[in-house]
Amino acid sequence: PRFRYQTPAGVDEIPLSTLPLMGKNVPISGGGYFRLYPYMFTRWAVNRFMRREEQPYIFYLHPWEVDPDQPRMEGASAKSRFRHYLNLDKVEHRLGRLLTDFEWGSLARLYQYQ
Repeated sequence: PRFRYQTPAGVDEIPLSTLPLMGKNVPISGGGYFRLYPYMFTRWAVNRFMRREEQPYIFYLHPWEVDPDQPRMEGASAKSRFRHYLNLDKVEHRLGRLLTDFEWGSLARLYQYQ
């Protein structure tokens, strides 16, 4: 599922946002994708998602992704280093732009959880 649903056990599941592009659901929710994609693509994708899907955009970020000076893992493969460290120096600025470019709220407020 791409949007909020309830499991048979009564647990609310709120999937991260994806955007259908060229027959695939492309992740646009944050984390590594927020670091990988140029900010202009992220902004376009969020706009398109909210316009077409009429659903709230769900975004996440790992705390370590706003620390470009974090210690580097010794012996990590090139693939792991790429996935973990790519554009860490840009996250704080991009996050500031994202927070300014869109209106945000919590899941608790959105779904009126207690």
